[in-house]
Amino acid sequence: MNITRSSRRLGIALSLTAAVLFGACAQNPSESDTPESNPVASTAHEPPLLTGLTQGEPPAVPESVALRPDHPQTYTVVPGDTLWGIAERFLQHPWQWREIWRQNPQVGNPHRIYPGNILRFSYDADGKPQLEVAESEDVPLIKLSPQIRVEELSRPIPPVPRDAIESFLTRALILSDGQWKSSPYIVADDDEQIAYTDRDRVYARGASFDQPRYQVFRPSEALHEPGSGRYLGTAGIYMGQALLEKDADPATLVLANTIAPVRAGDRLFPLEREAELYSFEPRPAPPDTYGFILAKLDTDVTQITQYSSVIINLGAQEGLSPGHVLAIYGKDRTVDDPISGGTVRLPGERSGLAMVYKVHDLVSYALVMQAERAIRLQDRVMTP
Repeated sequence: MNITRSSRRLGIALSLTAAVLFGACAQNPSESDTPESNPVASTAHEPPLLTGLTQGEPPAVPESVALRPDHPQTYTVVPGDTLWGIAERFLQHPWQWREIWRQNPQVGNPHRIYPGNILRFSYDADGKPQLEVAESEDVPLIKLSPQIRVEELSRPIPPVPRDAIESFLTRALILSDGQWKSSPYIVADDDEQIAYTDRDRVYARGASFDQPRYQVFRPSEALHEPGSGRYLGTAGIYMGQALLEKDADPATLVLANTIAPVRAGDRLFPLEREAELYSFEPRPAPPDTYGFILAKLDTDVTQITQYSSVIINLGAQEGLSPGHVLAIYGKDRTVDDPISGGTVRLPGERSGLAMVYKVHDLVSYALVMQAERAIRLQDRVMTP
């Protein structure tokens, strides 16, 4: 039976208990783990009652801006700053950045902030807080050397740390089984080796090779939705690059910048041109967004911590786009009541915040911006 995207929440509700049998997390949800089964209104210690996945991005309900009591009146942007970090200086909830930012008319893109900009906090005529780039006559002149000026002011500050997501932006790939099977592939090398590395010549088939440089990926684990088991795609492992030497059948390529041994059957994809990778800003995910953490991308660490990249089971079909912020909640769990007997369900507490930075149709990549407690696979993500 085909499971449509609109029926996902029902599938999760009916089969989440079965999914727990296969989970390895320490905190197992009870049979009533889903929001639909909780008849109690949400509290400060419990995530809100949600009734479905959003199919678009309706206008957000106005929310009172929560300012930090110790926020500065002015702040000078320095190299290494991020939009999230600056928002944290002024706001208790960094995703409310849009509520206070007054677009900067001094630059081509009014959302961009550059090192050297001086941000000024004030209130508008209606008494609402606002933040803007101060006019030159409002602040002392800061003299910078030509080298520093060119390097710093030509590049806007990113929304999140560049080194935390840069490799995943250009090397993150999730495709369907059919897309993997139809992609061009490496047949063999020119020396009958089992594994290939830098400067090895390899042969490939499956396409007309018309690009000078390709990325090499290997299909990895399939991603399935918790509860329903719905297949969401198969992630790719980045292996390196291949430079086209001759287009034929088979085509001849030379491997370069490999980070792991390449093998026959690995797939080839044209090198992506770097687009506007950082042209997004923090903002809350659409109302009633609800999903799960499927996988983590950081292979060098065992824990999900601040600046870990994770894959969630929400994508463009739920209205997500880069910059959307989600709250992370642990699973509910059932414990024995030592006094009255029976069992009691303990709500999963909020464990952090994540910001989406790359979106596919059914899944997205998100960066953990705050980790307040242990974060685990299959933890819930939802509108903050």
